Amino acid sequence: MDHEIYLGNPNLKKANTLVEFDQEQIIEYVRCKNNPVYFANNHVKIVTLDHGLMPFQPYDFQEKLINNFHDNRFNICKMPRQTGKSTTVISYLLHYLLFNDSVNIGILANKAATARELLGRLQTAYENVPKWMQQGVLSWNRGSLELENGSKILAASTSWSGSRGRTRCSRYRCWVARCPSGAGNMIAGCTGSTPTSGRRASAGWSCS
Repeated sequence: MDHEIYLGNPNLKKANTLVEFDQEQIIEYVRCKNNPVYFANNHVKIVTLDHGLMPFQPYDFQEKLINNFHDNRFNICKMPRQTGKSTTVISYLLHYLLFNDSVNIGILANKAATARELLGRLQTAYENVPKWMQQGVLSWNRGSLELENGSKILAASTSWSGSRGRTRCSRYRCWVARCPSGAGNMIAGCTGSTPTSGRRASAGWSCS
């Protein structure tokens, strides 16, 4: 129904839309919440050059990455280009956004356009999650989104002003496309924002 979709987008559920779960959906929701790898294998879709929109089928190393993100507060990934690390991160951020209340997520890149492109990929994946599993949408923009569970996500550049003042993140991810020699000591400073001291706050860096 039109009154249940967000701004005319049939793939997005409007905030405060009532959903009646059946027993199978309850079991599936709990299983996805408890297992981000299962969620990635069964409910995440990505866009590929050869096949267009298709289910995400993570390799073993990508499943290991997802588990590392889920189990460890800080992660540094030294990986080559074109290994699917962006897709893996997007898959986990989608899970974290859906199944946790009142969290703030930052997607940072050296250019704001790159960060927005990554957010766009997450938004495409979100639109293809079953609507009964979605959180209702409060705002949906090129550079940010907010859901009815209180969780937000922002795409910004790694300039000092890009994410300055947003230190109260419950979950925080920094995605760095390249790390020049000696940059390890500068990464935290270049973001202009830091994870909170809370136990759930986390930061991830990828160097390629």
